[in-house]
Amino acid sequence: MSPSSSDDTRSTTAPGDPGRDAPDTPLLLVSGDGLLEIFTLCGSKAVIGRSSDCEVVIDHPTLSRRHALLRLGPPPTVEDLSSKNGVHVAGSRLERGAARTLAPGECFHVGQLAFAVIRSPGSRAQSVRSTTAEPLRVIDPTTEHVSALIREIAKSDLNALILGETGVGKEILAETLHLLSSRRGAFVRVNCAAIAPALIESELFGHAKGAFTGATQERAGLLESATGGTVFLDEIGELSESVQAKLLRAIETREVLRVGGSRPSVIDVRFVAATNRDLPSEVASGRFRGDLFFRLDGVTLVIPPLRERRERIRPLALQFLEVAHAKRGSSGPLRLAAGLLERLEAHDWPGNVRELKAVMERAVLLAGGGEIGPRHVVLTAVAKAPARAVRESPSSRSTLPLSARDSEERKRILEALEACAGNQTRAAKRLGISRATLVNKLALYRIPRPRK
Repeated sequence: MSPSSSDDTRSTTAPGDPGRDAPDTPLLLVSGDGLLEIFTLCGSKAVIGRSSDCEVVIDHPTLSRRHALLRLGPPPTVEDLSSKNGVHVAGSRLERGAARTLAPGECFHVGQLAFAVIRSPGSRAQSVRSTTAEPLRVIDPTTEHVSALIREIAKSDLNALILGETGVGKEILAETLHLLSSRRGAFVRVNCAAIAPALIESELFGHAKGAFTGATQERAGLLESATGGTVFLDEIGELSESVQAKLLRAIETREVLRVGGSRPSVIDVRFVAATNRDLPSEVASGRFRGDLFFRLDGVTLVIPPLRERRERIRPLALQFLEVAHAKRGSSGPLRLAAGLLERLEAHDWPGNVRELKAVMERAVLLAGGGEIGPRHVVLTAVAKAPARAVRESPSSRSTLPLSARDSEERKRILEALEACAGNQTRAAKRLGISRATLVNKLALYRIPRPRK
């Protein structure tokens, strides 16, 4: 049951196989540590491991020859087959030989690999394989241009974690997942950083009458209002520990208890979370609950900053210009001065797509209906570090004031890059962290990224 190459995507079921015509085909999504694979599951159960006699064969050193048994149910269950590295569900390791029922959208983990059962409505389930060294990258988060794999993920009940800098389009991708899903409920946005800490619990879970001063009537929270739909938790890393604990329980039990209430309410909600923080590092440092992270991290989607997808700058700029031009009611065609688009493509856009949109809207206003030229485009100056050799000396220091612990970590990163000739994937493995975490730490410690 090996997946096909991403260059030759095709169904893994053979002609005449009953799986091809199944209205709801089960798929197994495997991601992490430079691996991204989807397997079509043809039977009611599948053994996962490195051995060629397994139904799901994954050549990865973390796995034992016969590591785990997946039963599709419903509900699906996973059983540890006395493996060496164990099977983890919601951050807890199963006892050898023990089984665990998986909640809707719940993953199980083996080392850095995450496994999730998703359902593919329709008759042509696709299997793909990728050996990208980073989580699944989304270049264009809109419904028209996302990949077939994102569409399959959208149709599932899998929770999703979206990573990326401020302004890259995380909310657009979250809404795309909702629009492409079969959910007919509301898409509810929750900005965890914008709601006052004293109000966040009431906003999320609701409150009973008289629960606190001013609670004159009973009120449903945002999670209840999204029943049948999707909740988008933006800036999830800003939640307090107490709210994290209550959110974890809501995800596990699919019930919410209003503040001051005595009877829980059942919810049917898909969770999509987003953050510009490095959540694995937050978990490691104790600032974010590991069990909540594993509940939310059904699949990790990364939207790169705009400077890493410069091919998107020109079409986005033209789109924003045309919309702003039409809103202003300007007569005549939109006119752009020579070299304008090239100047936009050369800028690093620290505010990403959000900044680009604001700059284009301001340019239309400043041009007053005339030709839009470079003088109308006000760009934020980007401070750039002086060019340095890729293999920086381990004794070099960041320009930021660092604690002794941070200085030691920076030194280890530099030594790992030196030992791996600048190869970030191998350096991350040497350090025991993911490549995405390493990239974030390079930015944190002002270490220039090697071109490897």
